[in-house]
Formats: sequence, structure tokens, C-alpha cells
Amino acid sequence: MEPRLGQLVVSAAGRDRGRCYIVTRIFDSNTVAVTDGMYRPVSNPKKKNLRHLMMTRTIHSSLSEKLLRGIDVTNEEVREALKIKCKAKVERTDCSHG
Repeated sequence: MEPRLGQLVVSAAGRDRGRCYIVTRIFDSNTVAVTDGMYRPVSNPKKKNLRHLMMTRTIHSSLSEKLLRGIDVTNEEVREALKIKCKAKVERTDCSHG
């Protein structure tokens, strides 16, 4: 799956494993910049290899549109987008631990 701007991804490797991010920049076919608006603000995104990310099908439409147009997004917008999406993910993974 090709990454898209505004896409929700989950870190699969590294110290931040399990943390949700939004793709804010695509460097090349293997590397993207991700942010969560808190630990990794928009002004200092984390550079991640795609092999270390679990891609989701969720794309936040308003963030994606802003990023495609070159309009700056704020940390608050990113946190709000992640709050809704990652809450459901955490609830699903917590249920599977017996």
C-alpha cells in the first residue's frame, strides 16, 4: 500500500512501537515523515521507514486536503484526528489480551 498524506499509521518498530501517527510528508518510496501533534509536533516530524509502519486504510480527509494544498496543519488538528481514530484501535487491541 502506497502512503498518502493525512493517512493514519501505527509504528511497528522502535521505541515508539504501537504509537499512532499521521503521515505529513512523503520523502521517497521507502521513507515518510510522521507526526502525532504531541511527542512529535508538526514542526519536528519523525522520519520513518515504511517497513517500520503498519499502514491503515484511514485517511483524514481535511488534513489530507490541507497537506496536498501546502497549507500548514496545527498540532491541535493532528491530535484531534488521532484522538478519534486511535481510541477505537486501542479498544480493539486491549480486548484481545486474555
